[in-house]
Amino acid sequence: MTPDEAVQAVAVRLSAIDWERHGDKAWSKAALLKEYFRRAARWAAAYECDTRVPFFDIALCVDPNVRAQQGVVDELLEKVKSSGWDIRQVVPFILHWAALSATPGFEYPPGLEDPFEPLIGMFERGGGFHTENGEVNLEYKSVRMAGWRNRAGDSPMTVFAAETLDEIDRAGSLAQFGYVMGPDGQPI
Repeated sequence: MTPDEAVQAVAVRLSAIDWERHGDKAWSKAALLKEYFRRAARWAAAYECDTRVPFFDIALCVDPNVRAQQGVVDELLEKVKSSGWDIRQVVPFILHWAALSATPGFEYPPGLEDPFEPLIGMFERGGGFHTENGEVNLEYKSVRMAGWRNRAGDSPMTVFAAETLDEIDRAGSLAQFGYVMGPDGQPI
């Protein structure tokens, strides 16, 4: 797959997301977000990326010469414009990463994985997020951004199957509310 084809494939995937936020998957989304933080921290350390925030252009840090075509970025930004500022900031980073990861000759350094796959998976579980007061708000769960670089040494998330993520949500909902929440916020 060429870099342009990879960018287009990721753009299609992101275009298919329902950006409306529902709280019933907040707990699995928090787990996926923490995995993104872990991976982003490892890339930041490996390439000495100068960033204080966990949402950054990893591809720019790794190889500033590889970028997604601006027209594709602009087209996707137009499609997600109602999803909020935070999403519009991170979408270009994901597309630039798709271009880099498909560039001939690019190889993942040992121990590093695709940094954005957990974040895309989080979006695909239902909508986006917003940041406020140093936290990523996922409706009924928030994840602190402070210390995100310290997650580099965390154990990796190894199972991304929908059934496993659904079980995380069931357990989280039961623990927080005493019932399993449906997409409408009501018990199921």
